[in-house]
Amino acid sequence: MYERDYIMRLITQAGAMLKSMVHALREHRPDDALETARDAVAALVETDPELADAMTGAGLATFLAAGGVTDVLRSRMLGEVLAVRADAYAASGRMGAASRERARARAVLEAARPYADGEEAERIDSLLEQLG
Repeated sequence: MYERDYIMRLITQAGAMLKSMVHALREHRPDDALETARDAVAALVETDPELADAMTGAGLATFLAAGGVTDVLRSRMLGEVLAVRADAYAASGRMGAASRERARARAVLEAARPYADGEEAERIDSLLEQLG
């Protein structure tokens, strides 16, 4: 019960950060979006931001599958954060970083997709389509 409540608070917090990132991008403030993204990634993966930033997409997916069970909701949220982060990198002219973030987002989402159903599966499919 307590773990579920904690995860829901974490998801709510990450959702607010994601909303803030999108808002910053719309206002042409990619650096603000990148700063918020760093915190959101660290919160979703529950680790140090430097470690989270150093991980590959596969590494992030493994982190979210602790105990052999993929956390689909957190994986989807992380995929969304990474996709918006990629847009922020692109908006600031850092195309290499944007490409790397898109690849990390794709890897996280593809790892979660087999375990998703219903709305989560649809959202993951939509995100994967947007990522190309």
